[in-house]
Amino acid sequence: MGEHRGGSSARGISKGPIFVVVLIVLIVAGFFGWKALGSRIADQGDQAAGTCVEGGKTLDVTADPSIAPQIEELGKRYTQTSPVVRDHCITIAVHGAPTPAVGAALAAGAQSTWDAAALGPRPGLWVAQSSFDTASLAGQSVMNGEPRSLATSPLVLAVSPDTAASLKSAGAAWKSLPSELTMALPVGSTETVMSTQAVAADVSGAGAGPVTTEQARSSPVTSALTTLALRFQTLPNPPATTADALAALSSGAPDTVKAVPTTEQSIAQSANPAMTAYSPIGSTPVADYPAVVVSGAGIDETSSRAAAQFSEYMRESESSKIFVDSGFRVEGQTDPNLGALPLTRIASALVPASAETAAVLGNVVANPVSVRSASIVMDTSTPMGVDDGGRSRLANIVTALEAQLGRSPDASDVGLAAFTTTERVLVPGAPLSAPDHRGALTAALNGLRAEGKSAKYPALAAAYKAAVDGYDSGRTNSVLLVTSSSTDESTMTRAELLSALASAGNPARPVQVDILVVGAGSDISTLQDVSDRTGGTLIRVDSTADPALAGAVAKLLS
Repeated sequence: MGEHRGGSSARGISKGPIFVVVLIVLIVAGFFGWKALGSRIADQGDQAAGTCVEGGKTLDVTADPSIAPQIEELGKRYTQTSPVVRDHCITIAVHGAPTPAVGAALAAGAQSTWDAAALGPRPGLWVAQSSFDTASLAGQSVMNGEPRSLATSPLVLAVSPDTAASLKSAGAAWKSLPSELTMALPVGSTETVMSTQAVAADVSGAGAGPVTTEQARSSPVTSALTTLALRFQTLPNPPATTADALAALSSGAPDTVKAVPTTEQSIAQSANPAMTAYSPIGSTPVADYPAVVVSGAGIDETSSRAAAQFSEYMRESESSKIFVDSGFRVEGQTDPNLGALPLTRIASALVPASAETAAVLGNVVANPVSVRSASIVMDTSTPMGVDDGGRSRLANIVTALEAQLGRSPDASDVGLAAFTTTERVLVPGAPLSAPDHRGALTAALNGLRAEGKSAKYPALAAAYKAAVDGYDSGRTNSVLLVTSSSTDESTMTRAELLSALASAGNPARPVQVDILVVGAGSDISTLQDVSDRTGGTLIRVDSTADPALAGAVAKLLS
């Protein structure tokens, strides 16, 4: 019989499929593990790239106080993004300082002249109030690249609602303001610079500008600005700043300013029902808040790059909302948060003038010629024909007088006389605004010729008596004698001259005798006595070719 297998033996399971499954799992796990490792390596690389290998660095930013709070907030936000520039972690520090002071300090150039106590650290980035302020830096190695605007706000007049209604009804333009109201013109403020250029542009017909230096020196412009400046400076307490002027306007006090040039944004932020905005007809100055990347001493490449990057950050749409929410205008965002304030329509933005032109206008405002009644008495005797620097003494003096009369306000009353042995009234006194009066004075001055003897004592006595008799109350009354130091050749003595002046004088009608003397001579003591007794001023010049002549004439007719 054959034998059978035992019943305990079992059939075996194949190991091949199990091995395949395990292998697949290992491959998949290895793939994802490698991916994770790669990501971790990449993250570590990014982190390594973002570390402050060179340490931290502070970018000092100086901003005009009117926009400094918004710049400071954006500086905090930007710092929180952990910006890195050339392996430096950047921190933004913002300091507020008046634009005119910062501009002047940057223009001075030397780091040693920077007043850190007043202005904060010398900045790598400066946000000025307007391009009117940065014009003075053109051509200097102060600005790195072309400044770009962060936000804008047009210059308007802050006025009471009643005044605004009157101005609107009259269609008041920049050029008509001198005859309309008392406007704040604090010397040196950005608002004064902008508003005077607007007046000059409208008066001269420069349109959108820029106003030229020739236009700035023209009689119509200087007369208009002089009228504005005198009206402001003769207030009992003229405000020293735009902020002070706005406070005075808000108080409603009498004998104070009736209009304050300021930005639309500042009026909106004040939310003061006593003030509203009026935009005069004519080209509109705009505060455009240019961001200036500063160059020069103490500013390295890292600071310059950080300044440029922070500037771009502030212009981003999300960042610039902070300006819109604060009442500024931003290009592309057409709904400024200006509340109920009527928005100024900028038909034509005024182009800033050059630094030279701005300085000419600023000088008129800072040193206006007072309104006066003046009799100019010219010595045309032979000594006035002496050559002085290639021209006669007389010709040099005529040039200086013409320039000063060009700066004089229209309301001034000016007459002209000349003398040799006798006095001749060439142009009777009349307001400079009278038809052709300026032209008549210019023609008469240019027609003078030097010849003959000098009878200055009789001429002076006659001019003084006529001035007292024709006294014009409410203004300075004066006789301006222009003469050489040569001895008087008339029969009148010193004693007779002084007696004639005393007899003609009237304490209720004060007339001062101002004297411009050319050269040195024995007659000066008598002339000095005359000016002293009448409350006038005597100025002696050695040469009429000296540039100081213009200043002497300006002082005697101001």
